Amino acid sequence: MIATPNPPQPLDFQCECGAVHGVLHDASSRRGRRLVCHCNDCQVFAHYLGHETWMLDDNAGTSVYQTDLSRFEITKGREQIACANLTSKSMLRWYCGKCRTPIANTLGSGRSGFISLILTGFDRAKTNALLGAEADHIATRSGAGDRSKLKKAGILGMTAMLWDIMTRAINAWLKPELCQSSLFDSATGKPVATPKKLTRAERLALDEKADVYRDVLAELG
Repeated sequence: MIATPNPPQPLDFQCECGAVHGVLHDASSRRGRRLVCHCNDCQVFAHYLGHETWMLDDNAGTSVYQTDLSRFEITKGREQIACANLTSKSMLRWYCGKCRTPIANTLGSGRSGFISLILTGFDRAKTNALLGAEADHIATRSGAGDRSKLKKAGILGMTAMLWDIMTRAINAWLKPELCQSSLFDSATGKPVATPKKLTRAERLALDEKADVYRDVLAELG
């Protein structure tokens, strides 16, 4: 008998201190893509927040779910959310400004219609039930330890991921309602929190922490 996925349901988010609550509406494996990202920037974000042991798996990967921006809503504590820009690129990294629980990654404007939710603040059992427990791994060259047995996305998987992002941007351009988000001003598309831009010295210090942490994970593995 073939197992069928659970029907879409709300998937609740809550930060560690309880200041920020949110919800992913109609959570389903069919409406987004679950991934584990091992890129250096995701690792640096974990160290920036001081939650590397919580956010990163044994191979220094971060579990995310990429979907439409409009499907995630902050239901409490919008004034408490913060964001950072870790590189010269437009990517914004969102988190609770009080306890520094990660929330999501987005592009620099709400016009993109894209969000990559960081699954740390979601209930693991319900997340696996609604989004599926399996995930492709990307950017594994930047990971830690033995990555030979990881299910890598490969060229086809990466192409599909990029196509998803591009398609969401096109759909958001055609249907402005898909750009509606608690993280961006609906009129201007600008982030509701002023991004914290890391200095070169701050970034280099975090890169060093990420290097050391990868070495530790490799030794433990």
